[in-house]
Amino acid sequence: MKAVPPLASQAGATLIVALVFLVVLTAAGITAVRFATNDERMASSNQFRNTAFQASQTEIRAQLLRFNVVANRQPLMSAMEATAVTSPSSAPNGESNATIIARFPNLRELQTLTTRTATSAIPQTPKLRSMGDLDCASFGQGYSFGNYTCRQYEVRNVATIGTSGAYSDQTQGLVFFNLK
Repeated sequence: MKAVPPLASQAGATLIVALVFLVVLTAAGITAVRFATNDERMASSNQFRNTAFQASQTEIRAQLLRFNVVANRQPLMSAMEATAVTSPSSAPNGESNATIIARFPNLRELQTLTTRTATSAIPQTPKLRSMGDLDCASFGQGYSFGNYTCRQYEVRNVATIGTSGAYSDQTQGLVFFNLK
């Protein structure tokens, strides 16, 4: 039998094993950091979308409160007198204006409103549209609305958070009963 010199045959094997483990641990660490960064971006995006949604809803509510005062109903009259929508174009929800016009034959162009909320850090574009006359009897529920005309509108608002690209496009319908 031949005697093997103890240190000569294993010189550097520990170093190679240690370097392989270091590479594996480094790869695992980099992957963990990437996952954490992606999770943080998703959470941030969700927060921006939620902020845009809340700002958009606040603006719509402010517009609706504004219309509750008779002196502030001039935008409603302007929306009634706006140009009728006749040419098909793409609506935000994917429907064409032709489909919407079939349901609302007196549909009018969107009219830009003045922003009512003080969230100036979030750009918003509130708009009002007259959807046309409505049958008041459908709101009757046993009541007589013979002396009234009913008109339906929609208030649409888009709130955009600039740096993130998050936005919220919200629409709220409303009906006004007017004396004949």
